[in-house]
Amino acid sequence: MRCTRLLVPVLCLLVAAPAFAATITVEGKDFPDTVTVEGKALKRVGAGLREKWMFNVYAMGVYTESGSCDTSAIIGKDEVKYLRLDMLRNVSGEKMGSTIGGSFRDHMPAGASDALKQQSETFQGYFKDECSKGSTLEFTYVPGTGTLLKQNGKALGAPIPGADFMRVLWDIYFGGNTCCKDLKKQILSGCGQ
Repeated sequence: MRCTRLLVPVLCLLVAAPAFAATITVEGKDFPDTVTVEGKALKRVGAGLREKWMFNVYAMGVYTESGSCDTSAIIGKDEVKYLRLDMLRNVSGEKMGSTIGGSFRDHMPAGASDALKQQSETFQGYFKDECSKGSTLEFTYVPGTGTLLKQNGKALGAPIPGADFMRVLWDIYFGGNTCCKDLKKQILSGCGQ
């Protein structure tokens, strides 16, 4: 009888535990359940590890205002959004810029405007400094302001205006032809938890 009285509270705690959101840790990098950006509380969509050729490149946390798990909403919804990449290896600025540039070309919508193409070139040009192991890249989108890129807390250039640019950036990670299928799967597998 005494065992039953002790067991019931323990079981209740175990059952209730998943209801509380927790920090996700990826390769030693912590991604809390919420972050505040531009005065808005954003919900974590998920976090995961980007690997390329069997090397860990970065850990990424994904946050949106709505916290939606639907990829079309993650890409297209005009709301405050935030991507944080914690570098796990050294990548030159030139390599990071060319990779981002190639991804933008691959994800441009059919009939993309010259202005949108120019924005992607401008954004690619922001990657001048080495993205060294331990550094952090932050991609923040705010409606009416645009997408701002920071490295270790320092803005790398002016915000790129417009929701069209933001949608291309988010399509790189969450579109059907994503660069990072395993990363997308990891992020979405934790969504809503």
